[in-house]
Amino acid sequence: MNSQMKASLDAILKPRSIAVVGASNNPDTWGYRTLSRLLSGGYRHEIYPVNPKEKEIQGIECYASISEIPVELDLAVVVVNASIISKVLRECIDYKVKGGIFITAGFAEVDADGAELQRRLAREAREAGFYFIGPNCLGIWSSEGDVNTIYNPGMEIPKGPISFISQSGTLGWFFYLAAEQNGFGMSKFISCGNQACVDFTDLLEYLGEDPSTRVITGYMEDVGDGRRFLEAAKAVSANKPFLLYKAGASEASARAARSHTAAMAANDEIFEAICAQAGIIRCHDITDMFNISESLCYQPLPRKNKLAIISDGGGFNVITAQACSRMGLDVPEMTAETQDELREQMLPYGPPPVNPIDCIGMKSHEAYINIIEIVARQDYIDGLIIMPLTSQFNRETRTERMVQSLEFAERVAAIPEKFKKPVFLSNLKYWMAEPVYEVAKRYHIPYFDNPADCVKAMSGLVKYSEVRKRRL
Repeated sequence: MNSQMKASLDAILKPRSIAVVGASNNPDTWGYRTLSRLLSGGYRHEIYPVNPKEKEIQGIECYASISEIPVELDLAVVVVNASIISKVLRECIDYKVKGGIFITAGFAEVDADGAELQRRLAREAREAGFYFIGPNCLGIWSSEGDVNTIYNPGMEIPKGPISFISQSGTLGWFFYLAAEQNGFGMSKFISCGNQACVDFTDLLEYLGEDPSTRVITGYMEDVGDGRRFLEAAKAVSANKPFLLYKAGASEASARAARSHTAAMAANDEIFEAICAQAGIIRCHDITDMFNISESLCYQPLPRKNKLAIISDGGGFNVITAQACSRMGLDVPEMTAETQDELREQMLPYGPPPVNPIDCIGMKSHEAYINIIEIVARQDYIDGLIIMPLTSQFNRETRTERMVQSLEFAERVAAIPEKFKKPVFLSNLKYWMAEPVYEVAKRYHIPYFDNPADCVKAMSGLVKYSEVRKRRL
């Protein structure tokens, strides 16, 4: 990435001044929504609406053109008709705006004339050293810059270490919902649209060097320059996880991608090989991608793929073990010595603690956490999937039972730090609003209502652990 593009992306994602070109007082327009989102998103610096037909927009003084704004501009967010966007681009260049977001649609995704206009815009911008995201995008959300052109006013966006590059703007809502439901935080969402001037690989390289991004996720419809993408992904995945959902694997999805962002879907088998070579964790479900990314942010990487499954119900063990088998994860039998130690925590009628470990015959709540810790310290176990003991907290619940549940949660939450092994919890949604769930999320312990989701997320950790070993 050249230094000028890096400077433009810094200005886009961490701007100290923003012009909204095409801002509006009409609530039905993108110009209104874009300005409204910026104003409500906590942005701390000056915003300048630009519209030659207005004197004031949403309570802020409006300017007829960029050239009338009395300060140096970091970012121009452009929401005008495609027919006048060439004029706006020239104003950005002449006024030395550092970077842009072109939300405007009507380019390569529409027809050949739109594609030619898009090429001309990109060529002129690059020659001038002015780089923009888009066109045909929703823009960005950036926790560092408090910049929001994506989400509606009033939405509480959790801040954290996961960033998402997407060729679809609407998938930003999936990102938000996953963060809200799973309790992880977002660093950046970048809707790159048609990628006329800044493409997916540029953004991948940028986030690869971004200290506030610990895990990169992506939604891609068009690979573009495959060799360059491969080299960038290799470099990034050596230092931080890169998870990717690639559309276009079927004819129907490829057809949809072409009409969406003018993307040309590559051969899916070739792309699968690229991912394996580059250390990309490829996901085939958007929800899985975010579940895995949360786990990669906060859980230690397993050394190998050997897991323990622990619950107080046999059915949970069966379906979790089956999911492990499908995902290529091993569930090794406990050694005779470990089984003897585990039996000391169980009543005589309990099932043999071979792995999965059915604790229906455990002696007490204390015995259950003892069993978990005994298993966690075994060298031949690399990670644990556990059904936690929970108790509803209501007026009928004994105080003693409440205390037991919270102590259990605290001790389980300490396992990743204490034993350097990942821990995943799973229970029915009915129990996931209880304090045990809240304690787990405070310590960033992944907690899913479906044990198969635990297995998928654990598989992601194992895959990235293997990537890191290959890089050493």
